Amino acid sequence: MRYRKTLQFFLWSLGLSAAVVFVYIYYKINPAGQDWMPKCPFHSMTGLHCPGCGSQRAIHDFLHGNLIDAFKHNFLMGLGILVLLYKIFLLIRARFYPDKSANLLYNPKVPWIILILIISFWILRNLPFEPFSYLAP
Repeated sequence: MRYRKTLQFFLWSLGLSAAVVFVYIYYKINPAGQDWMPKCPFHSMTGLHCPGCGSQRAIHDFLHGNLIDAFKHNFLMGLGILVLLYKIFLLIRARFYPDKSANLLYNPKVPWIILILIISFWILRNLPFEPFSYLAP
C-alpha cells in the first residue's frame, strides 16, 4: 500500500512539473516567430489545416489573457481549454463537496458530439470562402 501511494505521489509530481514547464515555455515564448517550435506535419504535407493547427499560438494568447486572439488562432483549442478548466473545477468541487460531483461530460453522447465537432471543424476551416475562412489560423 505504501508503494502505491509513493508511486501515485511521484506520478502526480511528475505530471505537475511537466505542466508547469509547458505553461512556462508557452507563456514566455511566442511560437509564431520561432523556427524551432514544432510545425504541423499535416499542414506541411498537404497545405490544409488540421483541427490542431494554430493551437500553439492559441495557448500562448490564452496564457496572456488574449482570449479573442486565442479563439481566432484555433477555436477548438479555446473550447478545449474551457473544458480543461471545467474539469479542474470539478476536481476541486469534488474534493470539498463529494456529494455534488455530477459531471456533464460523462454523458455517453458526449464523445460522439466531440468527434462530430472535430471532423466538422476540420472540413469547414479548409473551405476557401467566408465565413469559414475565418476558422483558418
